[in-house]
Amino acid sequence: MHPAEFRNLFLLSFHERDPLAAEIASFGWRVQSARRLDNLSARFFSAGAMIAVIDTRRAENDGLKAITELARAATEGGIAILALVDSSQSRDIIGQCFDSGATHYLDFADAGADLDQSIKYAFRYVENFRGGAERASHEQSLLTFGDLQWSIIPGSVMEYWISDSLLTAAGEIDFEKYPVTGIYRALSREEQKRVRGAMGRLRDGARQAAVPHRFNGRPVIHHLHEADGRIFGRIEYLANNEEADDWTGRDLLSGLRNTASARSWIRQKLEDGSQLTLIAIGIKNFRMINSAFGRNAGDQLLRIVGHRLMDHTQRQYAGPHLVARLDGQNFLIVLANIQSSQISDFANDLIGSIFENLQLEGRPINPVARAGVAIGNSDSSEKTLIRKAVLALAEATAADALPINFSTVSEADVHLEEVLEDQLAGAMGRGEIVIAFQPQIKVDTGELSGAEALARWEHPEYGLLGASTLFAVAERAGVMDSLSTQIHKQALTLAAGWPASLGFLRLSINVTAGDLAAKTFVDNMLAQVDTAGFEPSHLTLEITESELIGNLSASANKLHRLRKAGICIAIDDFGTGYSSLSYLKELPVDYLKIDSGLTGDISGSTKDQVVVRSIIDMAHSLDLSVIAEGVETESQLDILADQGCEFFQGFLRSGPLSPDEFEAFALRSN
Repeated sequence: MHPAEFRNLFLLSFHERDPLAAEIASFGWRVQSARRLDNLSARFFSAGAMIAVIDTRRAENDGLKAITELARAATEGGIAILALVDSSQSRDIIGQCFDSGATHYLDFADAGADLDQSIKYAFRYVENFRGGAERASHEQSLLTFGDLQWSIIPGSVMEYWISDSLLTAAGEIDFEKYPVTGIYRALSREEQKRVRGAMGRLRDGARQAAVPHRFNGRPVIHHLHEADGRIFGRIEYLANNEEADDWTGRDLLSGLRNTASARSWIRQKLEDGSQLTLIAIGIKNFRMINSAFGRNAGDQLLRIVGHRLMDHTQRQYAGPHLVARLDGQNFLIVLANIQSSQISDFANDLIGSIFENLQLEGRPINPVARAGVAIGNSDSSEKTLIRKAVLALAEATAADALPINFSTVSEADVHLEEVLEDQLAGAMGRGEIVIAFQPQIKVDTGELSGAEALARWEHPEYGLLGASTLFAVAERAGVMDSLSTQIHKQALTLAAGWPASLGFLRLSINVTAGDLAAKTFVDNMLAQVDTAGFEPSHLTLEITESELIGNLSASANKLHRLRKAGICIAIDDFGTGYSSLSYLKELPVDYLKIDSGLTGDISGSTKDQVVVRSIIDMAHSLDLSVIAEGVETESQLDILADQGCEFFQGFLRSGPLSPDEFEAFALRSN
């Protein structure tokens, strides 16, 4: 079985090897990379590549040496050498690269610099030199067959291919008996664990992964990639153990340091007496972007952001620093000994420049960036510092105000958050997540119309924890999706058990951004309603504005399907986010819920009265009903009644009630 067509490329970058390798791999190239000049020619030829990309930025002398060393092969063998330069840092670098033997260059001082297209032009040069695309493809396949390679079709032990060179080099590995797992069986337990992790990333949609291990007693990098339904492997021998060890501390999607490596670096700097500033950066609407463009495009966005973060930090801060990917859509910048007066400007500049003019698949995207900042010295631990930065990021993400939040939490608060995160999954299984119902009342008659289901954590030690704490902990613990599903199930089941005399009541449940982004959201919701035995026409889903805006067309399609099943839709916290008449016209919405921040001051603020009246008038012009939250006084209710508001909820009539308390309240009201 021959391997699928795949083109090889060799990359030498002294400062940005891993993010560049990840970015080029996303273009469809199989990349072998290096960050030092050692054994350069040997490593280039072992890569089986026809293009060498040499990154000269901030390493002009070494970059020119590398170009000179490979230039003979370029002249005699039709190899393209693409030099990456920055003429804003060195005016003569382009001419020097040409004199050294480069065939192409890409100047990053040019705002329109396009790495993907530059590599394609370089490969066109190779094709022309070798007599056309077909001839170049044939020669690439010959180079491929001379490499240590294999491929399989997942799930089929019979559909595999192993190169002759790998069969020869495999020694005592019995490929006839174990064609798929032969190499894996020869690895140590730790190496096998790395392989399972890499294969998992491929199954999750990553284009490439890499695993360091030993093969025939020598350190190697085992490159893996997926294409056309097959998984391909290629073994690269390394000159020394140091480079193999370096890969274990890398996030193989972005090429940045991973969390474990970041912790080690931070710990060492703290022990050395450095003051560290940690900036945790996240993309608030990443789930929506992933849903709109697909998993692979989302991975590409993370690679681009990681590359920009690395480049920006290196340009703007000359002191010791680190750039890492923490998890999901979150990154970490660590600056050693930066002046306190410079931190705010650096963070704001970072947020302002990194996320501008981003495109995926030729379409502009607008990632919403948030950042949390924590500062510590030798009295701090690396675990606590990272936690403080992540908590500050979570607070910035939850708020719609300033994009950057400086940590003010104590170590005791950090410890409490860690305890809660560790305990949440168990709490869900033990039934500690409970539902409270807050009554919703008709403004004109005072009659009960329904209830909003609110989640609480009935903690055995800390008492009743509210929804904001619960969801913040769930987000950081990575159990938000399962928690939301459990809350929906509990609320629907409880409401389905209301007495027949309360069959007229509506139930409102909240939907998260993760719920809405899931492709199976509609099917899952309808299945939950059916399983609980609750009447769909009595259900309202409450969704905040920010959760809708990320992908309006996809959201509209899902909401239309729910509406066809009889379920109503409410826009929650209206007036706090994007509030737009244009998107309301596109969405199948039944209710607007006015945020308590607006209703709280209407009895004393003429401006707030005008704002609330305008919202109500707009809603009525679109045939929507209005629910006011946070109503606590009769004067507030009188104003809402005069302005035509239909429903309200708040402590004027009742706060959240336990299921038994609500049922008794409802029966009395009825």
